[in-house]
Amino acid sequence: MYRFIIYGYCLLFVAGCAGKTGDDFRVSLGLVSAYEAAQKAFHQGQIMQARERLLTIKKDDKDYHKARTFLKKEVEPARLKLLRYYARKGKAEEKKGNWAKAEEAYAMAAELSQQPQALKTYQKNMNLKVRQLRFDSLYQQRKKEDKIWLDWQNAYIPPQGLLGDDRFFADAREDIDQATDKRIETAWKRAKMYRDEDKPEMAWLYADSYLRLYPGDKKAQDLRNAMATALPKGFRLPQSKDKEEKAKRVKPVQVKASAKHVRLLMKQGKWMEAKSEALNLRKEGHADADTLLANIDANIASLAEDAYQKGNLAFRNEKIDAAVQFWQQAVDLKPNEQTYVDSLRRGKQIQERLNALKAKGEQ
Repeated sequence: MYRFIIYGYCLLFVAGCAGKTGDDFRVSLGLVSAYEAAQKAFHQGQIMQARERLLTIKKDDKDYHKARTFLKKEVEPARLKLLRYYARKGKAEEKKGNWAKAEEAYAMAAELSQQPQALKTYQKNMNLKVRQLRFDSLYQQRKKEDKIWLDWQNAYIPPQGLLGDDRFFADAREDIDQATDKRIETAWKRAKMYRDEDKPEMAWLYADSYLRLYPGDKKAQDLRNAMATALPKGFRLPQSKDKEEKAKRVKPVQVKASAKHVRLLMKQGKWMEAKSEALNLRKEGHADADTLLANIDANIASLAEDAYQKGNLAFRNEKIDAAVQFWQQAVDLKPNEQTYVDSLRRGKQIQERLNALKAKGEQ
C-alpha cells in the first residue's frame, strides 16, 4: 500500500517538473544550486540566462550576496560588452549589405538590452530586406524555369514526314505532361504550406507559379490575392507587365560513373563523392545503384549522428570550439537535418560571444 502511495507521489513530482530540462531540472531537484547553474551558463556564453537565474535568488538564500556580487562585477559588464559588440556588428553588416547577418546581430543585441525597442526596429528593417532579396531572387528563377516548362509543352511535335500521332513523339509528350503535372502539384502544395506558415510572399510566389502553368484557376487566384494583402508594409511585388527574360537551357555535364569507382570512394571514406557518383549510376539505370546508395546513406547517417553526439559531449564539458567542429561535421554530412543545423548555429553564436568577451579593448 505504502509503495503505491510513494509511487503516486513520485509521479506527481515528475509531472510537476514536466517541461524542465538540463540545469533547470537539476536546480529544481536541488542537485545543483541556482548560483552554480548561473556560473555555468555564464561561462558558456549564455549571459542572459545567467542573469535571469541570479535575479531569482532570494535574499534568504545563502548564495544571495555572492550572486549579487557576481551579477554586478561579471555578468552585467559582460552583458553590456556583448550588447555593444552586436549593435556595432549589426551596423557594420548593414553597411556591407549583409542583411541576414545584420538581422541576426540586431536580434542578439535586442536580447541583451533592457530597452530593446530601437534594436528590434533595426532587426525588423533588416528582416524586410532579407525577405525582399530572397523573394526577388527566387521569383526570377522560378519565372525562368516555368517558361522552360511551357516551352517544352510544344517541343514534341512530329516533323513533316512523320504521322501526326507518331507513338514515340506521343510517349515523349506524355513524359513532359506528367512531369509538368508534378511541378504544378508541388507549386500548389508549397503555396498552401507557406500560407499556413505565415510566409505570405513565398505563398504568393508559388501561387503565381501555379497560375503561370495552370492559368485561370480560381482557388490559386484567391490565395495569391489574399497573400498580397498580408504582406508587410514596404514589401514590393513584381509588376504584372514585367518583360519575360528569355531562359537559356544549360546542358548538363555528363559524368561517367562506375560501381567500382563508387566502392573505391566508399573505402576511402569519401562518402559525399560516392553518393554523387552513385546517383549518376541510378540515372544510368545501373543495377547496383540502389544498393550502393542505401549503403552510402546508412554510413553517412551513422557518421553524422556520431559527430553530433560528440559535439553534445564536448559542449557539456564546456569545450565549445570542439563542439562546433563536430557539429559542423554533422551538418556537412547531413545538411538537411534541422537538429544538426540548429545545434551548429547556436554553437557558433556562443563561440562568437565568448570570443567577444575575451577580446581586449572592446569596452
